[in-house]
Formats: sequence, C-alpha cells, structure tokens
Amino acid sequence: MRKDPKEWKGCFVAIVTPFKENGDIDREAFCENIELLIGEGIHGIVVSGCTGESWALSDEDMKVIFKLAVDQANGRIITIGGTGQITPQHTIMLSQSAKEIGMDGVMIHPPARVIPNPREIIAFYQEVSDSVEIPILLYNILKRQAVELTIELVDQLSDIKNVAAIKESSNDFERVMEVIEIAGDRIQVFTGHSAQRGVPAILMGAKAWVGSLEPQVMGKEAIEMYELVEKGELEKARKTQYRCMVLNNRMRGGTAGTFPANVKYGMNLRGRPGGFPRKPVLPLTEQEKKHVQTVLQELTLL
Repeated sequence: MRKDPKEWKGCFVAIVTPFKENGDIDREAFCENIELLIGEGIHGIVVSGCTGESWALSDEDMKVIFKLAVDQANGRIITIGGTGQITPQHTIMLSQSAKEIGMDGVMIHPPARVIPNPREIIAFYQEVSDSVEIPILLYNILKRQAVELTIELVDQLSDIKNVAAIKESSNDFERVMEVIEIAGDRIQVFTGHSAQRGVPAILMGAKAWVGSLEPQVMGKEAIEMYELVEKGELEKARKTQYRCMVLNNRMRGGTAGTFPANVKYGMNLRGRPGGFPRKPVLPLTEQEKKHVQTVLQELTLL
C-alpha cells in the first residue's frame, strides 16, 4: 500500500545506481545497497536522481530500477522515483510507470535547458498532476537544471493537487527557511545538501532531508543524525554534522573526481556496493582514488 505523503519524514537518501565495468546495471549491488541502508535505519530512498546518474539511464533502465527498489523495499521504507523530463508527456509516461510499479511518489524537476517562464512551469506540473494520481516531490536544483523554482512559484505549486513535498537543493540556507515559512503548512519540506545543513534544517522545521554522499559512505552514523535531532541529543548531532560536512567538503571538487564516481569509490573502499559509474562519467584516476582514500582514513572510516 502506498504510504501517505504525511509520512515522508526522516533521513532519505538519493541512491547510486551501481553499474558493472561494462556499463550494465548491477542489479544485485543495487538491491544490496537498499537492504544495507534499510538495516541502518534509512526512512526512504530516491531512485534515479542526480546521484543515481539519471542522465545516463534509458526509460527502460528507470523502470527496471524502480521495480527493483519497490520489490526490495517491500513496503518497509518510502520509495520515490525521479521521473522529471523536459516534456510533460515524457514525464507523465515515466510517472505512470512508477505508479503502476508501486512507488510511493515521484520526484520531478522543472524542464531543464528550456528555461521556461513561470506560467509554463506551473502548466507543466499541473498537467502531470492531472494525468497521474501519485504524490509529487518538487525538486529545486538550479545548479544542475538551470531553472529555479522561485519562492513565488513554490507558493503557487503547493496548491496543485498532487504536489506533496519539495526537495530544496539551492545553496542558500535562508532559502530553505523561506520555503518552510511559505509552504510548510501545505507540503513536506525536504532539504538537500544534508551533509552541510541537515541538523539546522530539521531544527527550523524541515520534515526530512535527502542525502547522497554521507549516508552511503558513512552509513549508520550519518543516517542516525536525524534521530539524534528528533530526540534532542543535539551535541551528538552537531558532532556528526561536522563530520559529514568535512567529508562532503573534501570529496567535492576536481581532486576527488566527478560526482557520483567519487561517492561510488568511497562506498567501494568501505565494502559497500557502489559499483562503477556510467559514461560520460569516468572512474577515478589513481591520484583521485588516493585522495578519497586519504579523506576516509582521516575521518577513521577505513
């Protein structure tokens, strides 16, 4: 049974899509990662997001991993599929597939590269909502999409029937608080960049975060940070947040390779099922591997 969006709370993770060296999806590793995260206390997963290399996935690939995720989760956690595309028709088709497979919701960013105006963005989401009866997680990530969901747009989109939540991944923490203030009574507000601001976002009223690097590399330590905040154990939460921030800062940038190849290699070093990236993203160079290994050693993760 699909979970009510009001239950969309906690530590979510945008999971990697492990590939084999030849580029095929490593289905066993994909399922192993989900099972590992469930065992460590994750509340939900987002499949086929940026961390999942959605740009390198065909429609059939997406349907395959949606089905794997739903079957592996088996109702124990919330499953959300990234279905955002440039046209509403394409987005509707993938969202309908996600619904039929049994996902709890879909994550949809505004049409990339088109640079649509506000009227067109609202019409895009309205058409998807009217066509598919499934909860929608808005995704605001200007850095990757070159299209911003402004505060004014979030306010209007929050009134669309199936819009249930937003993942706010702008780099401005004040923006997260503005979204909570203007829409938090109507939709669930998730913060992105949880390695840097997960704890303060929850304290300021966010219901959840979507992590990528730290939950999958650090595992249980990073996942439990949410529960520490909920229980009021803020000193412990601060210490974990700082460690997540250090990991994130050291793993970003050219010295650690291209995201998410660096995430995957960090996972692999820790015996977690990261797998290989898919082109155009390439595996790390020997120098980049050495950098990642040093970072993990300094944080006593190896």
